[in-house]
Formats: sequence, C-alpha cells, structure tokens
Amino acid sequence: MTSSSQTAVRPVHLPAAPAVIFALLGLLDIGFLGVVGSSIAPPLAISIVFALLGLVTLVALGLARRGSRPALVTAVTARVISAVLACGAFIAGAPVWITAAEGSLIVATIVALVLLRRRRPPQAH
Repeated sequence: MTSSSQTAVRPVHLPAAPAVIFALLGLLDIGFLGVVGSSIAPPLAISIVFALLGLVTLVALGLARRGSRPALVTAVTARVISAVLACGAFIAGAPVWITAAEGSLIVATIVALVLLRRRRPPQAH
C-alpha cells in the first residue's frame, strides 16, 4: 500500500509595492546590457549575469502574482543576489554614476524586502 502525503499549499500574497520595485529593478538589471562594449562596461560575464537575474525576477514575479510561493522565493533570491553583486561597484572603483545607480539598487531592494515582510492588517468581514 502506498500513500501520498498531500499538504495544502496556501497561495502567497505579493503586495503591489514590492512587486513594482522588484519589477523595476529587474528591468534595470536587463537595461545594464546597454553599456556592453562601452569603456565603462563591467566584464561581459557580469553584465550577462545581471541580465539573467533581471529576467528571472520578471518571470518569477509573474508567477508569484498568481500565488506561487516558490516563484516568490525565486524572485526574492534573484533580487538579493543582484544586490550583493552590485556591491562590486564599490570595490571595483566604478564611475560615480554607476556607484550611485548600484547603491540605489541596493537600497531599493532592502525597501522592497521590508515592504514584503510587513503584515497585512486583518480584513473586516
């Protein structure tokens, strides 16, 4: 006799504010491909990794908006990895505008994570 354990998976709620912030950050990551080949571009591999993280973020957000918890975890993970990699701009001596952009990316990621962790007030019935 075989039995399968089924657990009820509760759909996840993704508030609009962190979803919008994560989506904009994902688009920015993809947009950094625009500097490939210029004198200020990071190594090609780094640009590709950022673009892939941006793409993963956008796809995962679409699924998370439909209630997928694994997709939300994937989106959050992609954003955290992107923020950690953005710290490289401070170490590598990047131009001021890139450092400012990456600093903004890091701060926006933290803000979105804080907003995501906030509890929703109970709804009145």
